[in-house]
Amino acid sequence: MKKQVAIAMGASLASTLCVSLAQAQTVVTQPQPAPPAQQQTVVAAPPSTQPTTVVAAPPARETVTRGGPNAFLLTSGLFTFGVPYGISVVVAAESDRDGDKNLFVPVVGPWLAYANEGECNVANVTNESCGRTTGAKVLLAGDGILQAIGAIELAAAFIVPETRTVVASKPQRRVMMAPSRVGTTGYGLAAVGTF
Repeated sequence: MKKQVAIAMGASLASTLCVSLAQAQTVVTQPQPAPPAQQQTVVAAPPSTQPTTVVAAPPARETVTRGGPNAFLLTSGLFTFGVPYGISVVVAAESDRDGDKNLFVPVVGPWLAYANEGECNVANVTNESCGRTTGAKVLLAGDGILQAIGAIELAAAFIVPETRTVVASKPQRRVMMAPSRVGTTGYGLAAVGTF
């Protein structure tokens, strides 16, 4: 059972490091500039030609910035911290050794268990072999490193928040009056606008 847990912790360590290193790049993209606003144009025609044409400007744009925890750092931190800590809790629950009970403590627990692991004494090999002590220390150190990296990523997710810029249209109320032809022989005013 302990050998399987050790293999699972080693595989978890390797996969977490690969995922963290592969996605450690941050890509920053700039939003596309808004197209220039069209100018309002009023074209007046002489009375004998076509009626007046009015072109209204498009509504103005409003930029809203929303923030929150950095999603990538939050998910990566939860995975990097959660998997090794979960394995540590299982090992601590099933182990009969007093030093392994420290694995219930997050981040610091693996280092406390590492300190209580003992030394490999070649002259007095009674209960444990040197391979078990060395292997356990390697796994405990890896577990402690991964939990620390995950905890740092979780803290950084809130320290370095993610901001998203949303461009929303803001209606602009505008009315414009212009002379216009009414019918075939009359003239008047035409009102054009956005409401």
